[in-house]
Amino acid sequence: KLVSDKQLWAQCRQNGLKNIHQFSWPEHCKNYLSRVGTLKPRHPRWQKSDDATEVSEADSPGDSLRDVHDISLNLKLSLDSEKSSTKENSVRRNLEDAVQKLSRGVSANRKTESVENMEATTGNKWPSLRRRKHIVVIAIDSVQDANLVEIIKNIFVASSNERLSGSVGFVLSTSRAISEVHSLLTSGGIEATDFDAFICNSGSDLCYPSSNSEDMLSPAELPFMIDLDYHTQIEYRWGGEGLRKTLIRWAAEKSEGGQVVLVEDEECSSTYCISFRVKNAEAVPPVKELRKTMRIQALRCHVLYSHDGSKLNVIPVLASRSQALRYLYIRWRVELSNMTVVVGESGDTDYEGLLGGVHKTIILKGSFNAVPNQVHAARSYSLQDVISFDKPGITSIEGYGPDNLKSALQQFGILKDNV
Repeated sequence: KLVSDKQLWAQCRQNGLKNIHQFSWPEHCKNYLSRVGTLKPRHPRWQKSDDATEVSEADSPGDSLRDVHDISLNLKLSLDSEKSSTKENSVRRNLEDAVQKLSRGVSANRKTESVENMEATTGNKWPSLRRRKHIVVIAIDSVQDANLVEIIKNIFVASSNERLSGSVGFVLSTSRAISEVHSLLTSGGIEATDFDAFICNSGSDLCYPSSNSEDMLSPAELPFMIDLDYHTQIEYRWGGEGLRKTLIRWAAEKSEGGQVVLVEDEECSSTYCISFRVKNAEAVPPVKELRKTMRIQALRCHVLYSHDGSKLNVIPVLASRSQALRYLYIRWRVELSNMTVVVGESGDTDYEGLLGGVHKTIILKGSFNAVPNQVHAARSYSLQDVISFDKPGITSIEGYGPDNLKSALQQFGILKDNV
């Protein structure tokens, strides 16, 4: 009928020309973003603390985060579904105004309590993270422990003036457990309080230095405090103990024939990180094959090999070292554009995720970088195919001397040029 009826054909053709724009790519993006905009996240659930001033509307990170400190969010979502009468709108506005006034009072009380608690537990260390103008993230996986300690000390020397003034803070990002980090710092004579935060276990744990014995990690009573709010952001579909038992059975199957391939590392494992020591790197499957196996068995998790292939970490699917940096932005309003990540020529399986983004990157080149174990490689393509090393936000230096590091930091405006 549509073909035989010319009038109907002309009408349908005209309607098609009139509404074809609704099926274009820009219109699709517009509809998608409008749908996403209605699903405002109710995370994070923590009460933000600010020891200096109130969080103003102008200083808010964006529309998607403005409801973080507004306890009337659930009420608004329930009342804003459809258009109502004028009387209902008036009642709604009055009710929302009352809730907002109440929320401001509750927020002020909670803020005072939160600041007092932080001053008692961490020496007011957390708010100082928010006041940093720049953050240097040390995420070097390709060097020996002795070289890493020396690099950390040289970075401290290169930024000594800004470090003393408090304008520059430091974060250590690693696949090590927090106990291994503590041993590394102790052996190198570095204080934990020299850092503002520690991203451990490949991004499944976020810790802060603490001097309060009540907050120290037991049973070793390490001078760190775990950010439990971070765990609420990454725990989605985490298998926990069930996943651990499955992985142990899988490791036992790989060890058939009397040759041990993988052994669980209970000391380095945590609630959201199942760690294994690789005993035979030649027999262990590559990371691409391992990820495929996990998907087939419907195990939602990230599998990461260390740079030398001696360690395997299994973490939640939403956890990573790069996501931990984004969490610092959401939690403490540390702008990603003010972060500078220091890496080696290669790294763990998640190395590629540390290069891209709005943050700055400094690559340390030289013979001190160990050759990576190919078992951890997650790509069959060249890194240059996906990362532009010529862009202004990425630079590389030879060696890790204080002068070279200082020059690179000055290039990004982190350090002031000496006149």
